[in-house]
Parts: sequence; structure tokens; C-alpha cells
Amino acid sequence: MKKISFAENLKRYREKRGLTKEELGERIGVSGVTIGYWESGRNEPRMGKVDLIARVLDITIDDLLFDLPMFGAELEIHNKEITEDQKRAIELILSLPPEEVKMFNILMERSLDKEDN
Repeated sequence: MKKISFAENLKRYREKRGLTKEELGERIGVSGVTIGYWESGRNEPRMGKVDLIARVLDITIDDLLFDLPMFGAELEIHNKEITEDQKRAIELILSLPPEEVKMFNILMERSLDKEDN
């Protein structure tokens, strides 16, 4: 079952689009305070507003509602195309606990330093 992540996703996509709470609210017919309530999880919008938010942010309703892997259009690394192998590597890294990600970064940096010498 997919985990619902509306509040976090709303904030992330709004900020990614460079919109303030007030600007997004104006575009969908609510106040910036209401956007803040939605982002904090205090309140939730009706489904019609969810559809409108998704259209304004140029994402799908699934992108807005659910905890989905960040691939495809969402994954932008220096405007490079990402290969399937790179996507899989990123997916594996995202599944690691934070302390293992730190260790992975250290090992990768050491490996890259050796290649440069």
C-alpha cells in the first residue's frame, strides 16, 4: 500500500516551482495560511483542490499524494540524462539508513580520489 505524503510533497513541489504559499494559494483560490495548514498536515484539501494543485504545479495527483521514488522528471542532476543503472544506484542509496549513506559517501570519495591520482 502506498504511503500518503501529501503535506511533504506539497511543500517540496511548491518550493521547487519557486512559489510562496501566498502565490500558490492565489492560483488555486485559497489563502497562504491555508497552504501552510495543508503543508503542516493540520488540514487537508478537498479532492477538487488536489487536482487543481497538481495542475498548477505541473505534476500528477499521484506525485502530490503519495510517497513515490524520485525518478523521471523529478530527478534532475545538472540537467544530465540518468541511465537506468544510475537510477537503480540512487534508489539503493535512498533505501539506506543515514549512517550507511555517510559511509557510502566516504568510500565513494576515496575511490574517486584514487582514480584522480
